[in-house]
Amino acid sequence: MNSHVNQDSLNQEWRDWVIAGLRRDCSPQEMCKRMMEAQWSYEVAAQAIDDASRSLGRPCNWRLLLPTIPNSQNFDVGGKTIRVLSRIDRPNAALLDGILTEEEASALIGLALEKGLQRSGVVDDLNGSSIRHDARTSSSIHFKRAETPLIKVLEERLAALTNWPITHAEGIQVLRYEPGQQYKAHFDWFCPEKSGSEKHLNNGGQRLGTTVVYLATAEQGGGTRFPEAGVEVFPRVGGGVFFRDVSPFGETDPFSLHSGCPVISGTKIVATYWQRESAVT
Repeated sequence: MNSHVNQDSLNQEWRDWVIAGLRRDCSPQEMCKRMMEAQWSYEVAAQAIDDASRSLGRPCNWRLLLPTIPNSQNFDVGGKTIRVLSRIDRPNAALLDGILTEEEASALIGLALEKGLQRSGVVDDLNGSSIRHDARTSSSIHFKRAETPLIKVLEERLAALTNWPITHAEGIQVLRYEPGQQYKAHFDWFCPEKSGSEKHLNNGGQRLGTTVVYLATAEQGGGTRFPEAGVEVFPRVGGGVFFRDVSPFGETDPFSLHSGCPVISGTKIVATYWQRESAVT
């Protein structure tokens, strides 16, 4: 977990600095970044800016809207309880439990196997096509949005949980990892400097959030690791991990580097859900 200055220690000097900055019409986003560089967490810094804005009679509408797991431990989503087991500050991430029942997870595996799994690919840096790469050795299959009633249910739950439109998401991908298979450390966001990202960014914009739902867990290995945070998570069947691909300011986040660790024994099967800036066609 990342260490930050505790909210209780927000001193008057910083409060005065925020008010003075707003009076000079400084950008709230840039002020927030400055506070984070000084080791305040985003939430503490943002709340200080909101409080100062209210004291000056100004609107608090500067925050960028992004997929978000609200600050609570339990959520009722369509009559189903989804729990947050732990959180990471950066990347903004949450370990979740109860996204799917074991029966739903098993049924989704059946749908994927029936449709047929193929060797997974990665986005080619030059032309944006899907190519095979030694960094990613799983097999996978993509579903269209709402392709089946169960796919629709999962999409609706994840959209409601993160308060982000289903239209602003890619179709769910199911991936299977056998012993020795993995996905080495990588980013889910599309690199704006690479020509291969253009066609993806032109249809839905940048990836903002990723949710990985575990449908089957390996006997050993198969965790999801965030190297920059020094954290590895092992969701239970039906649980998963949500993380943001971008910072609170919409910039690609280097802390979102993650890997699907090698399976040592057994089989790992997951469903991945990527959320975007705008509608995906």
